[in-house]
Amino acid sequence: MLAKLPDSTSRFAITTRRPVAILMVVLAVCVFGWVSYQRLSLNLMPDISYPTLTVRTEYPGTAPEEVETLLSRPLEQELGIVPHLVNISSISKAGQSDIVLEFEWDTDMNVMSQEVREKADRLFLPDGARKPLLLRYDPSLDPIMRIGLYGPQDLYALRYLAEH
Repeated sequence: MLAKLPDSTSRFAITTRRPVAILMVVLAVCVFGWVSYQRLSLNLMPDISYPTLTVRTEYPGTAPEEVETLLSRPLEQELGIVPHLVNISSISKAGQSDIVLEFEWDTDMNVMSQEVREKADRLFLPDGARKPLLLRYDPSLDPIMRIGLYGPQDLYALRYLAEH
Protein backbone atom coordinates (compact mmCIF):
# COMPACT_ATOMS: atom_id res chain seq x y z
CA MET A 1 0.00 0.00 0.00
CA LEU A 2 1.03 3.53 -0.51
CA ALA A 3 2.55 5.33 2.40
CA LYS A 4 0.71 8.31 3.66
CA LEU A 5 2.42 11.65 2.93
CA PRO A 6 3.30 13.69 5.99
CA ASP A 7 0.73 16.23 6.95
CA SER A 8 1.41 19.94 6.90
CA THR A 9 1.79 20.07 10.68
CA SER A 10 5.10 18.24 10.52
CA ARG A 11 8.10 19.87 12.14
CA PHE A 12 9.93 20.59 8.86
CA ALA A 13 6.92 21.10 6.61
CA ILE A 14 7.76 24.79 6.24
CA THR A 15 10.83 23.89 4.19
CA THR A 16 8.63 22.42 1.46
CA ARG A 17 5.85 24.97 1.75
CA ARG A 18 8.11 28.07 1.60
CA PRO A 19 11.28 27.19 -0.33
CA VAL A 20 12.01 30.77 -1.38
CA ALA A 21 11.86 32.04 2.20
CA ILE A 22 14.17 29.24 3.35
CA LEU A 23 16.59 30.02 0.50
CA MET A 24 16.64 33.70 1.53
CA VAL A 25 17.38 32.77 5.16
CA VAL A 26 20.22 30.47 4.11
CA LEU A 27 21.67 33.15 1.81
CA ALA A 28 21.40 35.78 4.56
CA VAL A 29 23.27 33.51 7.01
CA CYS A 30 25.96 32.88 4.38
CA VAL A 31 26.35 36.61 3.63
CA PHE A 32 26.52 37.53 7.33
CA GLY A 33 29.06 34.75 7.88
CA TRP A 34 31.23 35.94 4.98
CA VAL A 35 31.10 39.58 6.15
CA SER A 36 31.98 38.54 9.70
CA TYR A 37 34.87 36.42 8.43
CA GLN A 38 36.24 39.37 6.43
CA ARG A 39 36.13 41.62 9.49
CA LEU A 40 37.76 39.05 11.77
CA SER A 41 41.25 40.16 12.66
CA LEU A 42 43.39 37.06 12.91
CA ASN A 43 47.17 37.08 12.90
CA LEU A 44 49.20 34.03 12.04
CA MET A 45 51.85 35.13 14.54
CA PRO A 46 50.18 37.45 17.06
CA ASP A 47 52.33 39.79 19.10
CA ILE A 48 52.62 38.02 22.44
CA SER A 49 54.83 39.32 25.18
CA TYR A 50 55.13 36.94 28.11
CA PRO A 51 55.40 38.85 31.38
CA THR A 52 58.63 37.20 32.50
CA LEU A 53 62.12 38.48 33.15
CA THR A 54 65.25 36.50 33.89
CA VAL A 55 68.13 38.00 35.86
CA ARG A 56 71.31 36.09 35.04
CA THR A 57 74.44 36.63 37.11
CA GLU A 58 77.72 34.84 36.47
CA TYR A 59 80.33 34.11 39.10
CA PRO A 60 83.04 32.01 37.43
CA GLY A 61 84.74 29.29 39.41
CA THR A 62 82.10 28.86 42.12
CA ALA A 63 80.12 25.79 43.13
CA PRO A 64 76.30 25.76 42.91
CA GLU A 65 75.97 26.00 46.71
CA GLU A 66 78.12 29.15 46.79
CA VAL A 67 76.17 30.64 43.89
CA GLU A 68 72.96 30.02 45.81
CA THR A 69 74.13 31.64 49.05
CA LEU A 70 76.15 34.51 47.53
CA LEU A 71 73.97 35.41 44.52
CA SER A 72 70.59 33.69 44.26
CA ARG A 73 69.24 34.25 47.78
CA PRO A 74 70.24 37.93 48.04
CA LEU A 75 68.85 38.61 44.56
CA GLU A 76 65.59 36.82 45.39
CA GLN A 77 65.20 38.89 48.56
CA GLU A 78 65.93 42.14 46.73
CA LEU A 79 63.74 41.39 43.69
CA GLY A 80 60.90 39.75 45.63
CA ILE A 81 59.39 43.13 46.53
CA VAL A 82 58.88 44.27 42.93
CA PRO A 83 55.20 45.16 42.32
CA HIS A 84 52.93 42.94 40.19
CA LEU A 85 55.16 39.93 40.85
CA VAL A 86 53.30 36.61 40.73
CA ASN A 87 56.12 34.09 41.10
CA ILE A 88 59.87 34.11 41.62
CA SER A 89 62.16 31.12 41.20
CA SER A 90 65.88 30.60 40.95
CA ILE A 91 68.26 28.13 39.36
CA SER A 92 71.77 27.95 40.76
CA LYS A 93 74.38 26.22 38.62
CA ALA A 94 78.14 26.12 38.78
CA GLY A 95 79.18 29.72 38.17
CA GLN A 96 75.72 31.00 37.22
CA SER A 97 72.51 32.16 38.90
CA ASP A 98 69.21 32.57 37.04
CA ILE A 99 66.32 34.32 38.80
CA VAL A 100 63.03 33.99 36.87
CA LEU A 101 60.41 36.64 37.65
CA GLU A 102 56.81 36.10 36.49
CA PHE A 103 54.46 39.09 36.48
CA GLU A 104 50.73 39.69 36.06
CA TRP A 105 49.59 39.62 32.42
CA ASP A 106 48.70 43.30 32.04
CA THR A 107 51.98 44.56 33.49
CA ASP A 108 54.02 47.08 31.52
CA MET A 109 57.23 45.11 31.07
CA ASN A 110 59.29 48.17 30.10
CA VAL A 111 58.59 49.74 33.49
CA MET A 112 59.22 46.45 35.29
CA SER A 113 62.51 45.98 33.42
CA GLN A 114 63.68 49.38 34.65
CA GLU A 115 62.64 48.65 38.22
CA VAL A 116 64.26 45.20 38.25
CA ARG A 117 67.43 46.66 36.72
CA GLU A 118 67.60 49.33 39.45
CA LYS A 119 67.09 46.80 42.26
CA ALA A 120 69.65 44.37 40.81
CA ASP A 121 72.23 47.14 40.40
CA ARG A 122 71.71 48.28 44.02
CA LEU A 123 72.71 44.89 45.37
CA PHE A 124 76.30 44.44 46.52
CA LEU A 125 77.82 41.46 44.72
CA PRO A 126 81.00 39.62 45.77
CA ASP A 127 84.30 40.32 44.00
CA GLY A 128 84.57 38.33 40.79
CA ALA A 129 80.82 38.26 40.14
CA ARG A 130 79.76 39.86 36.88
CA LYS A 131 77.05 42.49 36.55
CA PRO A 132 73.55 40.94 36.36
CA LEU A 133 72.05 40.60 32.88
CA LEU A 134 68.35 41.18 32.33
CA LEU A 135 66.84 38.80 29.76
CA ARG A 136 63.36 38.86 28.22
CA TYR A 137 61.76 35.91 26.46
CA ASP A 138 60.70 36.65 22.88
CA PRO A 139 58.37 33.96 21.48
CA SER A 140 58.74 35.27 17.93
CA LEU A 141 62.29 33.91 17.90
CA ASP A 142 61.06 30.36 18.49
CA PRO A 143 60.45 28.16 15.46
CA ILE A 144 56.85 27.67 14.41
CA MET A 145 57.29 23.95 13.94
CA ARG A 146 59.87 21.30 14.71
CA ILE A 147 60.07 18.16 12.61
CA GLY A 148 61.93 15.01 13.55
CA LEU A 149 62.80 12.39 10.95
CA TYR A 150 64.05 8.90 11.49
CA GLY A 151 64.39 5.87 9.29
CA PRO A 152 66.72 3.24 7.94
CA GLN A 153 68.54 5.78 5.71
CA ASP A 154 71.74 7.50 6.76
CA LEU A 155 71.72 11.07 8.10
CA TYR A 156 72.57 12.63 4.72
CA ALA A 157 69.57 11.00 3.04
CA LEU A 158 67.27 12.10 5.87
CA ARG A 159 68.58 15.65 5.69
CA TYR A 160 68.06 15.72 1.92
CA LEU A 161 64.52 14.43 2.44
CA ALA A 162 63.82 17.14 5.04
CA GLU A 163 65.18 19.97 2.90
CA HIS A 164 63.56 18.94 -0.39
